[in-house]
Amino acid sequence: MRGIYLAGESFFEAFSVIKTGKMKKFYLLPGVINLILINLLYRLSKYVSFNIFSQLETYFNLRTYENIAFIIIKVIIILLSFLLYFLVYKALLLIVLSPFLNYISERTERTLENRKFEFSFRDNMRFIWRGIVISCKSFSKEIIGTLILLLLGMIPFLSLTVPFLIFLLQAYYIGFSFMDYTLERHNYSSEESLIFLKKNWVFSAFSGALFTMVFLIPLIGVFIAPLVSCVAVTLGTLKIIDSEKSN
Repeated sequence: MRGIYLAGESFFEAFSVIKTGKMKKFYLLPGVINLILINLLYRLSKYVSFNIFSQLETYFNLRTYENIAFIIIKVIIILLSFLLYFLVYKALLLIVLSPFLNYISERTERTLENRKFEFSFRDNMRFIWRGIVISCKSFSKEIIGTLILLLLGMIPFLSLTVPFLIFLLQAYYIGFSFMDYTLERHNYSSEESLIFLKKNWVFSAFSGALFTMVFLIPLIGVFIAPLVSCVAVTLGTLKIIDSEKSN
């Protein structure tokens, strides 16, 4: 429960930190990038799902089946295409926003502790590259994990839990992507970050879940979620680091 409480507390605290740190203007950039990516990937998703369905229809002669079976198969293909679309979209978003989110995480800590970080250009490029690598690795693990869960969904008594487990899996890696900006700044190696993640997986998963739920709010979610979540996860991660140091 500590991880859930910390994620929720940090999320609500993030709004006051955004105001104090004069970061309100940063709501716009991720929102604009989001809208561009959504438009591009929506068009791609429609094209891919239509072509997949056309190929299956030709190969299996689906129109010979009863109407209800035809509709069910079509809905399944659309849902799977949307799931793949969302996975790709989220991974691309975190990669594209990595330099921005790294800056927001740093500015959050600077606002809280009134300190200035002296990083060279090389350091900043290393931070950005690490963020991209983390996002790519997380995406590959999510794809594998999602496929495994979809296969498990064919087992009758497990099928109802699969959507929830897929949601948690994605949330877990979203939270980790946000956490790692702070961990890198505090000189955690990649291996140490993974250990930190495993110890605080509830915080990571619930933080990612909050990001996803806010992100899916029509119109305003795409503008609010990246900035608020990055600030919130930075706040929570700093609290965990301070707690571990004091122990």
